[in-house]
Amino acid sequence: MLSNKEAFDEFLLESFKDGRSKRELRLSVEEANYIKVKIPKAKFKKIHDNKNISIKEWYEVDTQR
Repeated sequence: MLSNKEAFDEFLLESFKDGRSKRELRLSVEEANYIKVKIPKAKFKKIHDNKNISIKEWYEVDTQR
């Protein structure tokens, strides 16, 4: 479970506030899963594959879908 949903929601608003629907975001697995629930139509593409699951990974997130 995401520890601070309000702060993360603010981060999402800031990330997409300029009207662009596609961003590269560095997310933990927990954060990526939260976005998938919050924005079910969002499309995710992992940019870099990281072997250590405790470290955040880069995703291209497209909310236009």
